[in-house]
Amino acid sequence: MRLKGRPLRFLLRASIFGLIFFSIPSHALDTKSHEPTNLGQYENFVPEGKITRFSGETLYYDISFLWFKNAASAKVRFFEEDGKYFSELEASTKGFVGFFTAYRKHFYKTEFEIIDNGKKLRPKTFMRQVTIASNSESTLHKFDYSKRLHTWEKFLNGETVETGQENLPEEGAFNDILTAFYNIRNGAYGKLEKGKKFAIRTIPEKGHDEISVHILPETDQERIRIEDGREKRDDLLLNAIVPKEIFKTKTGKITFWSSMHFIPIETTIKDYILLGDLHARFTHREVQDCSGCGITHQKLE
Repeated sequence: MRLKGRPLRFLLRASIFGLIFFSIPSHALDTKSHEPTNLGQYENFVPEGKITRFSGETLYYDISFLWFKNAASAKVRFFEEDGKYFSELEASTKGFVGFFTAYRKHFYKTEFEIIDNGKKLRPKTFMRQVTIASNSESTLHKFDYSKRLHTWEKFLNGETVETGQENLPEEGAFNDILTAFYNIRNGAYGKLEKGKKFAIRTIPEKGHDEISVHILPETDQERIRIEDGREKRDDLLLNAIVPKEIFKTKTGKITFWSSMHFIPIETTIKDYILLGDLHARFTHREVQDCSGCGITHQKLE
C-alpha cells in the first residue's frame, strides 16, 4: 500500500528549487564539519545496566538531502508515564523545503515491557505513521505474549484498510526499530565492539523479518574514515539493513557513525523514495529528571 502522491509535481518542484540552490557557493552546502572530539559523549555513561536509565533522554538531529542542508529535523526520546515506558521518533521537513517536499513527517511510537532483570526491552505496541501533504498512512501493531499473538491494523487517512494477525515466535519477540535501538545501546544483543554482527528478529514486512547490524572491523572503518576525510576519533562504524517499509526506502540500508557512548552522531539512510540519501547529524542531547532509573540527570549540549 502506498500513499496517494504527486511524484511528478514533487520532482518539478524539487528541480526548480535545486536550480536556485545551485547558485549558492558549494561550501555553503558542504555537509562535512569539524565536530568536537567529545561529540555524543556524556556524564554518567555506562555501557550496560538498567535500561530505564535512558528515561528522560532526548536526542536531536538535523537532516540534509538532495541540495538541501538542514532541511528537516528529528528527535528520538525515551520517557515514562504512569509507570509505563515509551519511546518516540519524529522526523519532518521544514520551512521552504517542507513546502517543496509536501511537508513529510514520520512518527513512530513504542510502548515497552522491561524484561531480563531490567536489561532489555520488548514492545507491547508499535505505531508507525507517515504523513505526506494531506495523506496519512499508519500501522498499529500489538503484541500479546501470554497468547503469543501479534495483531495489526493499517489505516489510510484515518480509515481502516487492513487487519491481520499471526503467531509470535515461540521464544523472543518482534523487535521494532525503537526497541532494537535501545537494546543495542544497552548491549542486550551482545557487546558493542568492532567486527561484531547482530541479527535481530523484527516485525515481518513484505518478506523481510530481520534487522541486521554489522560493526565494521578496524581496517574497514579506518579505510572509510580516510576516504571520507573524517578526523580520527574513538567512533564505531555500523552498517544496518532494516525492512524497507520502516523508513520508506528502496533498500533498507542505513550506516551509522556512533560515539563510544553509543549515540549515533552521523546517520545515512540510503535511497529514501524520491529524496535519495538522507544524512542525519547529531546536534545535542537533553535529559530530564525521571523516576525509576536512579540517576539525577542534567541537560547536556
